[in-house]
Amino acid sequence: MPLEKMDDFFNARADGYDDHMLIDLALDEFYEEIARLVESKREDFRLLDLGCGTGLELKRLYEKYPAVSVTGIDLSAKMLEKLKEKYPGKKLRLLCGSYFSLPFGDGYDIALSTYSLHHLNEDEKLFLYRKIYASVNENGVFIDGDYIADTIEKQLFYLSELDRLKREQNIPEGEFFHYDIPLTAETQVRLLCEAGFSDVKTARQWDSTGIFVARKARKSIRKVRDIAICG
Repeated sequence: MPLEKMDDFFNARADGYDDHMLIDLALDEFYEEIARLVESKREDFRLLDLGCGTGLELKRLYEKYPAVSVTGIDLSAKMLEKLKEKYPGKKLRLLCGSYFSLPFGDGYDIALSTYSLHHLNEDEKLFLYRKIYASVNENGVFIDGDYIADTIEKQLFYLSELDRLKREQNIPEGEFFHYDIPLTAETQVRLLCEAGFSDVKTARQWDSTGIFVARKARKSIRKVRDIAICG
């Protein structure tokens, strides 16, 4: 099967996306855990949601923090339409485009991504993690819940298969097509540390899914935490 452009892939599946994630993949427990891990002393904190899709991760967050201000970014215009329909009257700023070209701004208390970044290789993910790091406040948190590989051999296989398919289908570098390239939990943690985050931990892990929490430590304590936590 030919690879599909990322936006075309998700636009074509917007109508059935929620059922796929909640029924086919049975991810209710995953979204419950995401909501549990999002903690703020302020009701009106600022959240950056990368790959927000139809907003499955927001349902429980709005129940917990009705006044949260959300900036959501996604490549799929149809997914964003679904999200907007779900949550009328909420503080929502939705941007349709690529993580790599759209400016995130800064001043976010929490950044969040759920089941979105497993389409990126290590270099792309490191670039994005650094961009996220710059967008959150000191002591801000990035929560990344995603599909993961359980061995380094599988990680390398997925990456090599994508390279092979791109060559066979004459896909130029820099264009994003839908293909899963999950990384191991160890790779995820290493990249988050390389991006500058401290207190990086795997908060929850299932067979093929992990949730990673990374904090942007205050400058006065970052060095100690980097040595202790990120090596």
